[in-house]
Amino acid sequence: MTRHGFKDASAEPAQIAAMFKPFPGARIGMPTGKASGIFVVDIDTKNGPEAVEWMMAHDLQNQTKCVRTQSGGYHLWYQMPTIELRNTASRIVRGVDTRGEGGYVLIPPSDGYYDFNDEDVEELPAWLLGELQRKPEPAPSPVVSSPSPRHNDGGTPYGLEALARECDAIRYAGDGSKHTTLNKAAYSIGGLVASGELEQSLALADLRSALNDIRSACRDFRAAERTLDRSFREGVGRPRDVEHIEAHEEISDEWAPLLQDISRNNLPERNVSALVPKNLQGVDGFLEEFVAYTTRTARRPQPFAALAAGIALVSALAGRKYRTKTDLWTNLYAVSIIDSAGGKDHARRVIKRILAQANLMDYLGGEDIASGTALHTALKIHPAKVFMIDECGDFLRGVLGTKASAHKQQIAQKLKSLYTSSADVMLGTEYADQSEKTGRKREDIHNPIATIYGTSTPAQFWSAVAGASLADGLLGRFLVFIPEENYPDLQDTEVEDIPQSLIERAQQIAHGCRKHDPGNIEAMMLSDTPANPYTVQYSVDAVRVLKKCESQQEVLLKQNEGTYITSLAGRIVENACKLALIQSVSRSPQDPMINEKDMKWGMELSLHCFDAMRQGAERYVSENETQGLRKEILEVIRSADGEMTGRDILRRMGMKISAKERDEVLNTLAEAGYIIAQERRPEGAGRPTRSYRIA
Repeated sequence: MTRHGFKDASAEPAQIAAMFKPFPGARIGMPTGKASGIFVVDIDTKNGPEAVEWMMAHDLQNQTKCVRTQSGGYHLWYQMPTIELRNTASRIVRGVDTRGEGGYVLIPPSDGYYDFNDEDVEELPAWLLGELQRKPEPAPSPVVSSPSPRHNDGGTPYGLEALARECDAIRYAGDGSKHTTLNKAAYSIGGLVASGELEQSLALADLRSALNDIRSACRDFRAAERTLDRSFREGVGRPRDVEHIEAHEEISDEWAPLLQDISRNNLPERNVSALVPKNLQGVDGFLEEFVAYTTRTARRPQPFAALAAGIALVSALAGRKYRTKTDLWTNLYAVSIIDSAGGKDHARRVIKRILAQANLMDYLGGEDIASGTALHTALKIHPAKVFMIDECGDFLRGVLGTKASAHKQQIAQKLKSLYTSSADVMLGTEYADQSEKTGRKREDIHNPIATIYGTSTPAQFWSAVAGASLADGLLGRFLVFIPEENYPDLQDTEVEDIPQSLIERAQQIAHGCRKHDPGNIEAMMLSDTPANPYTVQYSVDAVRVLKKCESQQEVLLKQNEGTYITSLAGRIVENACKLALIQSVSRSPQDPMINEKDMKWGMELSLHCFDAMRQGAERYVSENETQGLRKEILEVIRSADGEMTGRDILRRMGMKISAKERDEVLNTLAEAGYIIAQERRPEGAGRPTRSYRIA
């Protein structure tokens, strides 16, 4: 933006204001090192999950200030040590970079950068500082035997299996045998590197990672590191002989589809989500008890999905009973995205049981919506309902797709209107014959509260997103909840009745604030009568957080003016306030007050859900068919978590494009820098093989 780039950086308020005046939506950069006193560990995700898994293994994202980046990575902020630390790239683990003296990072509220937590900036852990200072002796280059075995993801199948086995041996070595086990494992793997069974960088990184996992059990970790390096070098000096059964170059067409299914990696959609910050689960009252019960009674516990379901339930129960001072009500749309058999159905069953035992079944809508008229009729009968829709991705594709029928399109239009009509009157359809005897009069609904809680698989939901217009607005109204794991470990459960306290809390929310006298309590659930809800106030500290949220939304809107992102970002503040209202009612339905914690939680959850939707949209939404094909091929390559040949790409896509179309897209992606093409020539006669990987 400026003539000299980051060299024009300034800490003077007047200079900063002058620089931002012509570019109010510009991103904000911060120098790292002594200038700011901040050292940043950059967790990059574009090269695979190793960096994030390393971060999670040490729980670093919850121990110091952490910022979510636009690319889906994380910035861990630490106090700059007194010693000089400069920038590094993949020195500790692949994808883990650092920004120290001479570096800089983008910071919130820049577009795409959000606070992942509210932790303070802590000192750099001693063990991590040691990793950054350590200068391991370089191992000698291995003498690779010829012909070299075929490698895949850093080694041959034999080598990779042996590496995994030796790493497990290190991790689970008993007291008194750790040194011997480490010595043997490092020496053995070094020999496989020398034989060409493993790539040296991968082998050494995995061994060090295994040793680091038992750091707390080592009496002298430095000595253990020296043992590993020494034994590994000695092993590299003595190649191991391994006999191989050569694989056939070709696979018959009869077996190819079956083998393709067996070797298929996880769907790329699973990588769209961010980690779930721990503070997002920090709820009170009804929500806390609902999430706890739903989680402990599920075969596959999904607490984040349980939170989404609980929010939707409170949204409906509190409907027409509470509002904010800015006249926002509790209605919202939420969807949990979990793969098949991942535990997405349990929370819906809990909601049904609670409503049945609390005699509140009027609040439960149907599990399918036939038309916009049917939706209107359901809310006319009872104006506050939660509609729980399984296979929500298919539902959205059916109402938003280009081939949606007229009555399905009417559902989408009705849902958009309902979302903004809770504080007003939802007007019904005008009919030609409105006579008393044979006609049908217009049926209006005062203050309708229509809440959607959907569940969907990743493939279904992102397919719906890819085929819809985000500028249309309906998808932008959805809060997207994606758990960290599709398949958490199964747990043993027993049948447990719904706690009476949970039932009573649901009834209290449905009854409304007892200190509020709306006049006629019964009329509050009559659709032809305006509701008179209790107005929940904000605390002074909550207003301060609200202003911060409004500022972040403004930045996003200005930075993305003219794009579909504005239809997503434009709901951040509204959703944050609704979530804060729901949290305050969950905690104290008799005397709710939106405090600082409520507003901060609502803001962070709203931003988190926005980020999940935005990442998915950027990967799957296309403006035209050509762009859609580019994104699809890019996702196919990404799903391989390695390299793919052109032939592999055609097979993965079901042969639905021609080789010419494929090559045109691959050339475009390579020229743009999205992928890297590599050509390998065989040792003997034969044509070279070209493969592609994510840049």
